[in-house]
Amino acid sequence: MGAAAVPLSIGSTLMSAAGAGISAYGTSQSDKYQAAEKEQAAQYGDLKATQTNAALTRNLNQTLGNIDAVRAAARTDPTSPTGAAVRNTVEATGTENKNIQVDSIMAQANQDRADAAYLRSASSTALLSGGISAFGGILKGFS
Repeated sequence: MGAAAVPLSIGSTLMSAAGAGISAYGTSQSDKYQAAEKEQAAQYGDLKATQTNAALTRNLNQTLGNIDAVRAAARTDPTSPTGAAVRNTVEATGTENKNIQVDSIMAQANQDRADAAYLRSASSTALLSGGISAFGGILKGFS
């Protein structure tokens, strides 16, 4: 019975080590998949920021054009400080709102990129720790 215990012990040790390696590989693959999802989300964020910037710029230009048209139709003095103040206020507010929206979208895209980088690093760490665990298990089993 003692002679059969040694091969079983070795087999158990090897299976335990293989299990640690497979578990680490699974964790690594999961992290890589999540990193790819985050990277794709960041790319969509970049696109959304560009589209939002273009749409809000176009809308602001239309609004400013309408202000200019109304002032021209009313035959107001184009150099009037009051008219210029109204136009400048609308332009500044529109630009500020645009910047806030675009910056917010870009911040989320940058966070998604940072998350992707972390997950790629975690993937490598999972593989390394699984390898070390498997090797440690083998050494423990043979000691």
